[in-house]
Amino acid sequence: MVRIVKNPEERRTELIETAESLFFQKGYEYTAVSDIVKKINVGQGTFYHYFKSKEDILEAVAEKVVAPIVEDVRNIAKGNEDSATKVNSILNNILKTGKSETGFMKLMHQKGNYLLHDKLVEALEARISPIIADVISTGMEEGVFNMSYPKESFILLLSSTLYLSYHSTLDHEAHERMCAASEEITSRVLGVKDYKFHLEI
Repeated sequence: MVRIVKNPEERRTELIETAESLFFQKGYEYTAVSDIVKKINVGQGTFYHYFKSKEDILEAVAEKVVAPIVEDVRNIAKGNEDSATKVNSILNNILKTGKSETGFMKLMHQKGNYLLHDKLVEALEARISPIIADVISTGMEEGVFNMSYPKESFILLLSSTLYLSYHSTLDHEAHERMCAASEEITSRVLGVKDYKFHLEI
């Protein structure tokens, strides 16, 4: 089969998209570099021209997968809503992502994707933390939030939100109680008194 020559950026993107597809189908641990290059009919030398290792392309896949979420968070942060509403919308955006049968959360919890799970969480935290820090800082200046450790507090909220977004198969009563508890915890962590959070778990 004749190999098609592509420009460097196009080839790199193709490798990342192919790796993402295989990680979704087989899991990161069960995917070899040879599987990736075979899928698009290139040699392993081509792969190593763009990536140092399989873990290197794993990080690139993680960045690609979280990019739409980060963009949504950035757009919410730029909005005209008050700081508490922005945080509520950001958490609900993450919860909405978790309900999808494909994409971020599905990839995270695919069998054989334990390392990818960690990389995705790291990438998400790294990219949205600065955005959230600005929202929370503004909220504290406005007197909306009251907390001693804003960055650490939001990371805890993010971790619990990611957990809830994938473990939401509860009966109606348990679901309602979980929603109420999550909203109360969010208010307490952020030190909010005059705002009622509504989490769409």
